[in-house]
Amino acid sequence: MKRIMISKLLLLGLALLLCFAWLLPQTMLAAGAPSFALITGNKTDLGKEIQVTVKGTNLTDVFAYEFNIVFDSKRLKFKEAKSAGTGFTVSPIVNGDHLTFAHTKIGEIPGDNGDLTFFSLVFQSIGTGNAAIEIKDVNLVNSKLEKTSQNVGVRVSITIGKPQLNDIAGHWAEASILRAVELGIVTGYNDGKFRPQGQVTRTEFVTMLMRSLQLPLSELNELTFTDLDKIPAWARASVSTAVKAKIIYGFEDNTFRGDKPITRAEMVTILVRAFGLNANSEAKLTFNDAGKIPAYAQKSVAAAANAGLVGGKGNNLFAPKDNTTRAEAVVLILRFLDMK
Repeated sequence: MKRIMISKLLLLGLALLLCFAWLLPQTMLAAGAPSFALITGNKTDLGKEIQVTVKGTNLTDVFAYEFNIVFDSKRLKFKEAKSAGTGFTVSPIVNGDHLTFAHTKIGEIPGDNGDLTFFSLVFQSIGTGNAAIEIKDVNLVNSKLEKTSQNVGVRVSITIGKPQLNDIAGHWAEASILRAVELGIVTGYNDGKFRPQGQVTRTEFVTMLMRSLQLPLSELNELTFTDLDKIPAWARASVSTAVKAKIIYGFEDNTFRGDKPITRAEMVTILVRAFGLNANSEAKLTFNDAGKIPAYAQKSVAAAANAGLVGGKGNNLFAPKDNTTRAEAVVLILRFLDMK
């Protein structure tokens, strides 16, 4: 509670700082006015993350700043932003294709001079073609609370191509895999492979699921699993969000077992819970191995099968203990998404 109150006070202080600066005489932009740049690569593949660094030169006593940025929201999905400086950062405000990022130093200290890296943005590429990112305008406040405003108009264009996945041609899930990549649910590996028959761990599946649901990721790490060290840093926000939303739970010994391959029974149970499918259905299990489906999963599997979302393998076997492949996970997530 104390941490939340401090954050709110800092947020209010930054807002007052930027607003109060409007009441002071606007500093005229001299011949040596600041200049700004967006630094990023000019090409990427669909589904990949794109990092954009915002820099400035010829700066004088920058104590606080606010950037207004426009991006191609049809091809880019904003993921996160991080300031390069010390102080307090306002959580980025995203409204459609507009993004506002603000930051301030704290205390009676001088502002920054010369060349400066302001912050970095991370986007997920969700559509092919040329995606533009532009700094529309910048507000700078110095340590004397004097403000300068500058229309910038600096932009970059990133060419997003189709993913070059070299191991899915002719695979039964090829179309679903390409669609999932476009939606930002999954990506390929650095070697250009997707590995559709590779096994999916519990951590990987939860991450895919959170991407598909597009829930705001939890900023606070509230995980208490005793094997937390086995959950990679890149997945903790997704796992934390899923736990908070009561989509997943740990085991009786308070472990998550994130590096364990997820079984078909576990996967269907989580999907039914995540998408709100009624698991109290009176539908009967008709699989030949129905007796091998764990008790905790029977109602979920029955509901999903009755809705036409899951089927059996050969000989009408559900194979509840079989590990899930990347292709199977993608196909099932998309089926549940289409049901919404």
